[in-house]
Amino acid sequence: MSSVAYPLGQSPLIVINELIAGSYPIPEYVQNELEEIVYDKKIRENKTTLHYARDVLVKVRMSIMDKKWRDFMAQPEFRKSLFEGFALISQWSTLEHGKGQTCLKDLESSIEKITDRVKQLLELEVGKVSCASTDEPKKKNLKILDSINQVMFNELGFKKLPYFHASDYNLYSNFQQAFERKEGCPAVLCAIYQEVARKMGIVCEAVYCNQDDKEIESSFSDFMMNRPNKLLLRWKDSAGSEDDSIYIDVCRGGSLNQSSLYPSLREQPAASVDSVLFNMLEVLTHFMWNQYDEYGLEKVRDDLLFYLRLKCSMSPQNPNVITWYAEHCIGLGIQLDDAIQLLQNYFQSPEYKPFIGDLFSRNPSKMLEECISKLNEQKAEIAAAKTVHHRPSSLKFSVGLVVICNYKKWGRNFRKPCVIVSWNVKFQESNEWKSKVTSDDDSDEEEFDEDEEDLDDEEVDEDENCSRTKKVIPSQDQPHYHILMVDSDEDNPQFQLNVPEETLELLPAAVPIEHDKIWFHFERFDGRRYLPNAEKRAQFPEDEAVTLSLIG
Repeated sequence: MSSVAYPLGQSPLIVINELIAGSYPIPEYVQNELEEIVYDKKIRENKTTLHYARDVLVKVRMSIMDKKWRDFMAQPEFRKSLFEGFALISQWSTLEHGKGQTCLKDLESSIEKITDRVKQLLELEVGKVSCASTDEPKKKNLKILDSINQVMFNELGFKKLPYFHASDYNLYSNFQQAFERKEGCPAVLCAIYQEVARKMGIVCEAVYCNQDDKEIESSFSDFMMNRPNKLLLRWKDSAGSEDDSIYIDVCRGGSLNQSSLYPSLREQPAASVDSVLFNMLEVLTHFMWNQYDEYGLEKVRDDLLFYLRLKCSMSPQNPNVITWYAEHCIGLGIQLDDAIQLLQNYFQSPEYKPFIGDLFSRNPSKMLEECISKLNEQKAEIAAAKTVHHRPSSLKFSVGLVVICNYKKWGRNFRKPCVIVSWNVKFQESNEWKSKVTSDDDSDEEEFDEDEEDLDDEEVDEDENCSRTKKVIPSQDQPHYHILMVDSDEDNPQFQLNVPEETLELLPAAVPIEHDKIWFHFERFDGRRYLPNAEKRAQFPEDEAVTLSLIG
């Protein structure tokens, strides 16, 4: 897969779909084999191979889960359950967790334990004799609901997540974590409660409560988790009227409330399983997007793409969802083939209607064109990356060397270790690699990066400003090197830089560089240098001998 996806670091999802084409047990067999590969000690020593093995495993799981979601969504409403839907969401949210992916059997086992404890409580109440034959149906069912409350909220201590924070968005969707931490969002708690009640013979339907009928939560956390409205469970006494319905509030310890507290809900139909799942994902993706938009957290951005892909599986004919996903694929430069296929399937579907949108809508046709254009750019990039670079005699350093980068920042001199990943005989502009050059010791750092934010908001003296424009910039005709560097003084410390040769010097004693993109270029660090992977060795075939001669 490395040679197919190189140098992008991503395995095409369409290729993966072809790899596991067929029904059970082919997909599961491939998944199990990949898990063994990922945890193989020898394979883990090669960072490039390990990355691609992990990436293929995630894509295989995505393909398997995509089919499961389509099968789930195709079921009639009466066959669906919140528990099954949230189990699938939880499995999706843990696609990258190796052998720690959510296991459906573990979730079912957790439900069984709660159910068994509820039965035990009921037996104790009637002297270890089933209450089914002694109480009238409504009284019996109320006892069951009360016992569920006793077990879930008193004994086990289940409660609503106390707040909704950037670091907790995975807890919001991780069913397994809800059982382990005894915390979950309202929808997850409803799913657990509803499934236990179902096993006890009680059907509880989900219903959204209008804000006017309840005490409005004051915190932003409650507002986020209860969009669009608070989710309750409703049990209807089959022998009674609508006025005999009981509303269960899982956010308040499963309190059992009479229908008189919720007058507007008497005629309101139950919320469909699909609507509850969509609303939960809408909250999650909305929150994640705001976090990324405000703080620029790359982890949140990458996870957001996973959840947008999940929404595409749940709603493959929704143009707004598909185009939002495609927009992120273009921005990240990944899974473009998948976005193109989703858009093409949308145009070919019987439900397709010509696009009519407002100023803020994404046009599917335009998005398809942009995806194809971006994918063609990447194909050209792949071809260019496979071009062999022959070393000129004047070149000083080589790929894999750990060197020192000298630069100035905030009026101070800095020296940081870095690793060389490629070179060019002359400076070449690149969107991916920031271009940095340093001038004389008494000058500040000059960065050619249009996206870099100016941190100095103070007024600058006009004479001083003029002097800054006159400083000497190193020649662009000298060799330039692409380096990976970590700067612990930065908020986002990992850099991919394009620097002139004169800013580098050989580091006598090499040190490892803790950069997330090391696997992209190297197999491992051997204590003296980084060993280039197969693709990098083919691209710079003469650098290996030079590197060995320089480190002795």
